Amino acid sequence: MNQGSLTSSIIICVIAYIIALFAAYIAIGFLPDSVSLFWRGAIGDVVATVAVYGFSIAFKNSSLYDPYWSVAPPAIALYWLMACDVEAVAAQWFCVAVIMFWAIRLTLNWVRGWEGLKHEDWRYVMLEKKNPSLYWLTNFGGIHLFPTVMVFGGMIPVYFLMTGDVDFNVLVVVGGAISVAATVIEWVADEQMRNFRKTAVKGSFIDSGLWRYSRHPNYFGEITFWFGLWVMALGLDFGLWWTGIGWLGMLLMFLLASIPMMEEKNRQSKKAYADYVKRVSVLVPWFRKV
Repeated sequence: MNQGSLTSSIIICVIAYIIALFAAYIAIGFLPDSVSLFWRGAIGDVVATVAVYGFSIAFKNSSLYDPYWSVAPPAIALYWLMACDVEAVAAQWFCVAVIMFWAIRLTLNWVRGWEGLKHEDWRYVMLEKKNPSLYWLTNFGGIHLFPTVMVFGGMIPVYFLMTGDVDFNVLVVVGGAISVAATVIEWVADEQMRNFRKTAVKGSFIDSGLWRYSRHPNYFGEITFWFGLWVMALGLDFGLWWTGIGWLGMLLMFLLASIPMMEEKNRQSKKAYADYVKRVSVLVPWFRKV
């Protein structure tokens, strides 16, 4: 199989994720009955991550892990829903539908932009060049395991929604609407960026559409999606306020890691970007400074 072609790359990726799902299923089956449903989901998530990591090593491309961010949540949510003793109700299926809408959109966006195994995310290449001797640790801990933990943290509210006695109320509906709207924002931002790149010249950057009011509207949509899931959980029980640790963790990850890396790259490659930074909000879409 020619690993350089896009078709063969997608086939390899699909096989990797099928094996990862099977590995998670087998691992969960070996767990004793005393292990709670929550931790079964967590352990299965980590096992699947390790399986994908194995493929990343085998094919020397950590971008194989990239779709895991959007593929894992619906699988985890459905596992919790099907494995618990509570009969599924409409509000729970509504939550699943919200997650599926986000997951399908984000996964398809990744597929449309992926160049196959011949290409690896520039951030991974940069991290390997910075410290090649410890890249194995950065690769597993930072590129694979850390995002898995962050996404699972964002899924904590969903665990209670999938296994609790939840019904439609104002917060469940509002939270779902927030997540759907956030997905649409992220969708629009990604499409605007994709259209811009078709005719972009070297050193230019997008300064139109949502990008005229936020330097990272796609990240804003992503963070807000997880916030919406938390709001839905509050509709189940206000005592679940602490589950907001998941989306807060994501907010910090984007503010302290993802955004600074992208900003530094843009400053180095785009001369006028410094002025753009002075005028446009870093994350939340807002009025431009004159």
